[in-house]
Amino acid sequence: MQSRFSSLLFRSCLAGCLLGVVGTIYFFFGLAGHVNNPFLNLFVAASVIGAALLFLHAFLIIPWETNWVGRGIWVAITVIVLTEIILGLVPPTARDELTHHLAIPRLYARAGRIIEVPFAPYAYYPMLLDMLYTPWVYWGYDSVPKLIHGLFGLLTGLVLHAYLSRRMNAIYGLLGFFFFLSIPAVLRLSHSAYVDLGVTFYSTASLLCILRWREEKESKQWLILAAASAGFSVAVKPNGFVVWLLMFFLFAFTVANEPKRGLGMLASELTVFFLIGSLPFLPWLMKNWYQTGNPFFPLMGGFFPARVAPGAITSLSLVEIGILAKRQLLYGETWWQIAGLPFRVFFSGQDDNPQYFDGVLSPVLILLLPWVFKGKWLEEKWLVGSFAFLFLAYAIFLVDLRIRYILIIVPPLVVLMVYGVFNVYLRVKQPVILYGGLLLFAGLHATYLWHYLREAAPAGYLSGQESREEYLTRTLADYPAYRFINRELPQGARIYLLFMGRRAYYCERDYYHDGGELPGLLLAALRSAKEPADIGRQLNAKQLTHLLVRDELLVRFLRDNLDPAQQRMWDRFVSSHLEALFHDRGYSVLQLHGKFV
Repeated sequence: MQSRFSSLLFRSCLAGCLLGVVGTIYFFFGLAGHVNNPFLNLFVAASVIGAALLFLHAFLIIPWETNWVGRGIWVAITVIVLTEIILGLVPPTARDELTHHLAIPRLYARAGRIIEVPFAPYAYYPMLLDMLYTPWVYWGYDSVPKLIHGLFGLLTGLVLHAYLSRRMNAIYGLLGFFFFLSIPAVLRLSHSAYVDLGVTFYSTASLLCILRWREEKESKQWLILAAASAGFSVAVKPNGFVVWLLMFFLFAFTVANEPKRGLGMLASELTVFFLIGSLPFLPWLMKNWYQTGNPFFPLMGGFFPARVAPGAITSLSLVEIGILAKRQLLYGETWWQIAGLPFRVFFSGQDDNPQYFDGVLSPVLILLLPWVFKGKWLEEKWLVGSFAFLFLAYAIFLVDLRIRYILIIVPPLVVLMVYGVFNVYLRVKQPVILYGGLLLFAGLHATYLWHYLREAAPAGYLSGQESREEYLTRTLADYPAYRFINRELPQGARIYLLFMGRRAYYCERDYYHDGGELPGLLLAALRSAKEPADIGRQLNAKQLTHLLVRDELLVRFLRDNLDPAQQRMWDRFVSSHLEALFHDRGYSVLQLHGKFV
């Protein structure tokens, strides 16, 4: 059984790394102008389908490896998987799908190559998973990227199952699989075309492969998989750099505890980890270095002064202040609330509320920690716990705290939670309370899945009673405005998106938006204008022909940021050079007119 689960862990990690290799190949060919090549796109599609079949085969044989308790947990996992597939089949509506992970691939598909998008700084981030999404966006199957993202969550559950089953038995492996997949933040992301489950998979694969390498140091396969997985985490998302650094130091610590291997062998293994771990993300750094002069653009500008990309402008944003000071300023939190952040993320998360971390974890991840660090495998437990603690500390003190940003700690905490269940079960005579507690949290997580199902309301769309346009009109307030643009405006139109949250995926005309949240281009034009036509000239210089505006936010912003003279200038510009073409649900389409030469 140990050999079988070790093989399952190896195959699952290898499948994820092969998907990373496929995404990298697509990236190279995309830069060369082959985004719409049918053979390349079919190659990507076949690779994704192959990984899905590998998961399906491994998942379907699990019931034969366990008893009735394990089969009950397997059924619960199956219910989650089927529900997530249903939720994934509806059209994309999540914010980052419409701004980034589908919108940028759609620009690539239209251009037929991977192009620069200088007004979108996030387009310079590594986009490995987005490469796997691009063929499906090109074909018009934009629900499939959501299923691909969910697949990485399933592969993460599978590697947890393999590791925990090998350490204990299949019941504990399935318990880890279930509680990872049922965490509310994971439930929510599993039917969205984001990338967080991708970086979570690669970080988990790297960590577990390092733990396996500690047992089989003469076998290079675990070393190579650990290093490659750490590198692919960087290629998926910028916070993967932290994963890579932590994994390198974790591996170095493990190597240093083996002084009998000799300095030459130690140096050789560290070098192998560093070189193999760097290969997956080097292409992305080289692209950014060539385009901007900063391999980490738009990050680390103080270390690598970048050339401003053609067409880019400096965007307005909030003053950069420390995360703790920012929480005090924005949310009025007291010192004890800020000090309690490491615990609050597990107890008080809320979806769509930045103050409460824009997501939901679960207390079950930490409640059993007092019982974890006993019994066997103590060193492994400390390594797993140290990784989770260090990454959480990074997220709290160095970045805006969002549950998505710390999702990487969930699999390590699930591992520790299952170890805690194992230790408690061995030490109690009546485990009814333990069973009841686990069932209570399972039921609590199920309420979130039910909520997401009710919120999406996919039945009408999937049954054919509701068209795609009807579904999007019901779920997205700005979709009618985009539908008007796509149907009524000429092909040569270029739209300036103002306070649209950069949600441009459904815009089928060329568009532009500011790099930050605030309209830097418009405000700069207003402040420098001497007459209304000057505003039009600056917009015209960007080849802009129309404006798509969220009315309430634009009015409020201009009222708060213009002096009376500038406000009169704006009113004169609106009356003389803007024509309202469409208005619905708080969104307006305006046309620029007049001579600005």
